[in-house]
Amino acid sequence: MPTIQADKLEFLATRIFTAMGAPEADARGVATLLVRANLRGHDSHGAIRIPQYAGAIRTGHVNPKSPITVLAETPVIARLDGGRGFGQVVARRGMEMAIAKAKANGLSAVTLANTTHVGRLADYAEMAAAQGLVGMLWVNAVFGLNVAPWGGAARRLGTNPHAIAVPGDGGPAMVLDFATSVVAEGKPGTDPEVFYGTPPGSLLTAGEHKGYGMSLAVELLGGILSGTGAASPGTGVFANGTLMICLDVERFIPLPEFRKQVATFFAWVKTAPRVPGGGEILIPGEPEARLEAARRRDGIPIEDETWRQIETLAAEVGVG
Repeated sequence: MPTIQADKLEFLATRIFTAMGAPEADARGVATLLVRANLRGHDSHGAIRIPQYAGAIRTGHVNPKSPITVLAETPVIARLDGGRGFGQVVARRGMEMAIAKAKANGLSAVTLANTTHVGRLADYAEMAAAQGLVGMLWVNAVFGLNVAPWGGAARRLGTNPHAIAVPGDGGPAMVLDFATSVVAEGKPGTDPEVFYGTPPGSLLTAGEHKGYGMSLAVELLGGILSGTGAASPGTGVFANGTLMICLDVERFIPLPEFRKQVATFFAWVKTAPRVPGGGEILIPGEPEARLEAARRRDGIPIEDETWRQIETLAAEVGVG
C-alpha cells in the first residue's frame, strides 16, 4: 500500500480533473476536499472517488463545466440547481450563500437539487462554524440506495448522512458527521460479493429504529424539500438532495459567551470516570483533527488498487 503526501495527491487530482474539462478553481476545490477526507480518516470519501468521478464525467453523468442556477431566492432561503456539476462545487456555493444570508438575517436555509456526490458533509458545516455560525446539513441519495429499513431485508434508503458543526475558539468546537446507516457504503466489509452480488446485500440503520427514523427524516428534508425527490423504485442517475441550515449564534447569545460555555461543558463531559478498558473521552471532531495532523506529516495510505486506477487514469488523460 503506497503512502502519498497530501500535497502531491491534491496536485495530481487537480490536474486530472482539469484535463477532463473542469475549470482550474473547481478542479482544485474538488481535489482539496477529496484529500481532506483522506486526511480526516474518511477514506471512503477521498481519493477512491477520483476514478469514480472521472468515469461519471466520461458517461455524461457529471458535467464539470455546468453552471449553477439559482431557482428561487429570498433574504433567508435559496434553491439551487447544480446542473449535474461536481457536487463539491455546488455545495460550496450553497454554503457560501447560506453563510451570507445567516450573517445578514440570523438564519438561512439553502437546498441543492440536480447535483452529484457532494462528498464529506463536515467540510461545509465547518465553513459555517468558522464564521461563528452553527452549520447543519441533511443529504439523501436518490438512485443510490443501499440501506434496508428497520425490520426489512432489501434496499429502500441511502446512507442519508447528517452533519453539524458549532463554533469554538480557534476552530469548530464540535464537528459531527455521520451516516444514518451503520457504516458508509465504502466501508461495509472486505468481500464485495456480499454487498454487490446477486441479490445485493443491504446496510443496516445505525441505532436500529432510531437511525431508521433519522434516515426517513433525511429523505424528507434533503430529498423532497430540495426538489430532488425521495428514494423510489425507479432507476436513474445518482443525485444528492441537500438541505443546509445556518444559525447565527450572535442573534441568540454573544459568541464569546457561547464559546466559553461550550468549552466548559465539554471539559466537564471529559471528567466522567472511564469504563474498564475504555480509552480517552473525545468530542466529535477531535479524532479526525489528530489523524489529519499525523497524515499531513506521514502521508496518506492509499489502497493498491485505488492507486493503480489513479495512475492509469492520469496516463489516459495525459497527466504525468
